[in-house]
Amino acid sequence: MNAITVENLVKSYGTNLVLDDLALEVPEGSIVSLLGPNGAGKTSLVEILEGHRGRDSGLVSVCGLDPEVRKDFKILRTQMGVVLQQTMLEPGISSRDLLRRQASYYANPIPVHELLGMLDLEEKADAFVRTLSGGMRRRLDIALALIGRPRMLFLDEPTTGLDPLSRRKIRNLVKDVNRQGTTVVLTSHDLEEVQELAQNVHVLAAGRFIAEGTPRELIAQSTAETVIEFLHGSFGIAELPAGAKLVDGVATYRTIDPEPLLAELNAWSQLTGTTLRGLTVVPPSLDDAYVNLIHNPSYSGGI
Repeated sequence: MNAITVENLVKSYGTNLVLDDLALEVPEGSIVSLLGPNGAGKTSLVEILEGHRGRDSGLVSVCGLDPEVRKDFKILRTQMGVVLQQTMLEPGISSRDLLRRQASYYANPIPVHELLGMLDLEEKADAFVRTLSGGMRRRLDIALALIGRPRMLFLDEPTTGLDPLSRRKIRNLVKDVNRQGTTVVLTSHDLEEVQELAQNVHVLAAGRFIAEGTPRELIAQSTAETVIEFLHGSFGIAELPAGAKLVDGVATYRTIDPEPLLAELNAWSQLTGTTLRGLTVVPPSLDDAYVNLIHNPSYSGGI
């Protein structure tokens, strides 16, 4: 069963077509990420899914509801949590009181004291929001999105402004919430975060999805390169297998297909009686694959 179904979605602003016959399926209980450069249409798509922007044509279903239909949207609001990229909290209220007020809108909210503990907000729970650090405000944003036990959670740059420990806690929290059945839609420029959290990734460019799959599948689809390095010792460039670059005693190779090169290097080391000291093999990351996909004209129409 799908938590989100989109078919033939079209959205334009005047003569500017921003979503071009888009299709999307998000399985219930999954974590998916929407990636794309600025202007790709991500914001418009998410706003349509959240019910904050209308569409020109096409089918959109979120939790079995049409977010553009008023009666459906009223129901959807109780089943959806949203963390915006920019925090928009009232400055003259405490975290505790803000959470209590938000809890009053739901039939079965997470207890306020539990959320304060989950997001490390207890120490400043009674301080006005305006006195909180940027990281604490971000954690409060997330607490507000979670308090209603949402079926659907939209996260836009959820760990922006957080220190490494807080980022780790938020990522673990997202995993825990997802394990309890919440579907998560993540937009983030932190590709390491996306690679860790998302089960499926959809790459948007010029209003169309140009690639989709698991992080591993997207890396395999791309022509991003594996980097192989070792200490070359006294061997010069002419004595090494072809393709090396030598910098500060390190031989570096870049290749789309590392297996034949590793076999060649192994054969060379046996032939010369040399050990490949300090050998490292660094496969491409999702970040590498994303950049490769976005700049591949066959995918993006020359973006």
